[in-house]
Amino acid sequence: MNRRNALKGLLLLSGSGAVIMSGFNGYRWFTRPSLRRLPEYKPLIAELAETIIPRTETPGAKDAGVEDFIITMIQDCTPYRVQGRFMEGLEDVEAYTRSQYGLTFSECSKEQRHNVLTYFEKRDRPFPGIAGKAVRKLFGDNFFMTLKKYTVQGYCTSLEGATKGLAYDYVPGRYQGCVTLAPGQKCWAT
Repeated sequence: MNRRNALKGLLLLSGSGAVIMSGFNGYRWFTRPSLRRLPEYKPLIAELAETIIPRTETPGAKDAGVEDFIITMIQDCTPYRVQGRFMEGLEDVEAYTRSQYGLTFSECSKEQRHNVLTYFEKRDRPFPGIAGKAVRKLFGDNFFMTLKKYTVQGYCTSLEGATKGLAYDYVPGRYQGCVTLAPGQKCWAT
């Protein structure tokens, strides 16, 4: 066998394999994901949200019903790319907690839950600068950013979060653009 022909064949085979794999990944990233299993993840989403905003002297994310808000936002208001990444992220959380602790996320202690979310926050941290903006534009937000964004948004717009977790003024006075908060004062909801 000729060495040149062998190298050509090897390069052709590896190049075609790379093209096929990138086409498969592109198809997977840009097609509509199946959201049939999303309601099954409701308890996991509730525990993840409660880990982000836990109950203290104020109500937590579970008390505010944030898991229903997150499911509605993912189903109705999120692009397909982000939906797919969110569903993959939920599966990754289950797999990671099983491999690290041998438990489901709900069975883990508070410290273990915090460690799991810290891992996913570091894993899903976007690239700095223009590269990160390009990746977010092309592929959408990652799992942890989406989870955190919808958790905070759902909590701050809920009745429990706005009235008990934040300082709520039913009839706000005049607008003041910058007000310093006193130590221990809650953020404003209005």
